[in-house]
Amino acid sequence: MTNTDLRQMVRDILREVVPNKAATAASVEAVRISSDADLMAFARRVIEMQAAITAGQLRFTLSTAVPPAAVTPAAGTILQGVVSEHMVDKHAAAGVLLLAPGAVVTPLARDRARKLGLKIERRR
Repeated sequence: MTNTDLRQMVRDILREVVPNKAATAASVEAVRISSDADLMAFARRVIEMQAAITAGQLRFTLSTAVPPAAVTPAAGTILQGVVSEHMVDKHAAAGVLLLAPGAVVTPLARDRARKLGLKIERRR
């Protein structure tokens, strides 16, 4: 068996095993991960679409359409009303949660802030 024969055998086997990219047009999803919540949503999406990803029908790419600075709330944003986990995740980049005098923090939101290492300050 020559090197040429061996190479041809490998090519034939690879054609059978690896899906033809031209034949299967993979859809591409842009992914933006700027918080823990985004990361969890992406992980769930990967689990849901595992078969399509493995088959090469779905690919992911990092989104560059929205710069992280534009998504991050201002550090001076004062939260009012009921502060939920979602609001904590949304304002996590600020490093500090500023609360209005009448704001109420849910127990889950307080745990989430503690987990993320956020400081909670109440304005007067």
